[in-house]
Amino acid sequence: MQKKEQKHPNIILIVIDALRARNLGCYGGLPMASPNIDKLAGEGIQFTNCFSCWNTTDQSLTSIFSGRYPRTHGIVHHGDKVTAEDMTTFGKSNTKLLAELLHEKGFQTFAVDWMGRWFKRGFDFYGYERNKNIWKKFIYYAFTLPLVHLRYMAANISLLRIYSKIRKTSLSSIWKGFKGVWNTFRFTFELARVQDADYVTRFARKVIGDTAESPFFLFLHYWDTHTPYHCPKKYVKRDKSRKSKVEKIASKYQGAVSYVDKCLGDLIAALKDHHILEDTLIIVTSDHGESLTEHDMFFDHHGLYEVTTHVPLILFNPRLFSEPKKIQGLIQHIDLVPTLLDSMGIDNENLECDGTSMMPLIKGDRTDLREFVFFEESYVQRKIGLRNKRHKYIYAPDGIGMCSYCQKVHAGAEELYDLEKDPEEKQNAVSSDRKLADQMRAELEKVIQKLDEKRRRILEKHDGTGHDLENWQDPADQKRIKKKLRSLGYMD
Repeated sequence: MQKKEQKHPNIILIVIDALRARNLGCYGGLPMASPNIDKLAGEGIQFTNCFSCWNTTDQSLTSIFSGRYPRTHGIVHHGDKVTAEDMTTFGKSNTKLLAELLHEKGFQTFAVDWMGRWFKRGFDFYGYERNKNIWKKFIYYAFTLPLVHLRYMAANISLLRIYSKIRKTSLSSIWKGFKGVWNTFRFTFELARVQDADYVTRFARKVIGDTAESPFFLFLHYWDTHTPYHCPKKYVKRDKSRKSKVEKIASKYQGAVSYVDKCLGDLIAALKDHHILEDTLIIVTSDHGESLTEHDMFFDHHGLYEVTTHVPLILFNPRLFSEPKKIQGLIQHIDLVPTLLDSMGIDNENLECDGTSMMPLIKGDRTDLREFVFFEESYVQRKIGLRNKRHKYIYAPDGIGMCSYCQKVHAGAEELYDLEKDPEEKQNAVSSDRKLADQMRAELEKVIQKLDEKRRRILEKHDGTGHDLENWQDPADQKRIKKKLRSLGYMD
């Protein structure tokens, strides 16, 4: 129990990887699919139109932590495709991350995650706990791990069978698929921990219990809703009617959503047990969404459609936000850091964020923060997009937009959707409304030009004064991270 009043609240940032907003009850999903998250939304601030800046984790998470678009902070690739230029730009851009900012203000900083690299910056502790008790180790390796191996293998073989039907089959694609299954088998030792919501939550509860002083910042990264959607069987809805493999995998995804939600309920209970719920700001979001067969994209997060870009964002604290609100204005991940600093009265003028504080929306001083949101992708296809309240425009700057993952073109080089008439984005209206498409492309080019100019200005201003990233690239750490990326299907 805290003995003195805190100047700032504790902050728990929860990122649920690949979580689609639409699969939560409070965002129109199945009733009782996510009762704990729904309760936070109903008693806190729910942003109904929040969008990611990129559709893969490295770029998106960096934007969440920095308040900058990837074009400004420099990390514009993901996983094995992160380049030396990315790292150089990021290092010289003087990009400060949330943990660093809060650490400077006296916060204790903790993270339960394995991403490592630049994400470690500013954390007193970053990682997860390994079993030290000999008996627990024996139980884990003798019983738990073999079971997890079998579940992951079965899940990945099911995915491989689906992919073999939707992709162009070749010897190289077959070999690549079997390599993916083998990599998953080899590296389940790590995945068995980091992709289990109960483990992440139990370790988070331990961190909370052991934290002697406040305020603290705790970052929790849940991976259960990332392929292969691992969760206990009881959370997967059983249907007596015969289901296809695709339907069964989609059911596992929804089960993973419910499993994470249950574990978040345990986390909230721990905050109540320690009498710090009212002293803690809880933030729930995801780095990007997921395609569960929409637009012929099977169980992955490429594409700039709503299923992949529309993410949840919920802020809960009964003292900061005593009046629940649903805010419909367009916002992006880059608006989170400015909002947090603004809410605590911390100056952020020197950070050169691309985002804007959402406090005017929360206070009711404004109904809109921005006219449009901007997003990109680069991992398996190169596309950029702009979305306003009604329309979305997507452009493939390198031409037709071939998807290397699905080995097909999902749409033409240009896409235009009327989200009011066509919320599922099935009718490309470029041909029928050429004038609007040209207008949105011109606006898109202005955004890109503005961000590129800002990046150049920042690099010139901080040239030689940025961070030395070489100190964060421990070879052993890099090798370990690459193994996990391979097991999640990110490495070629």
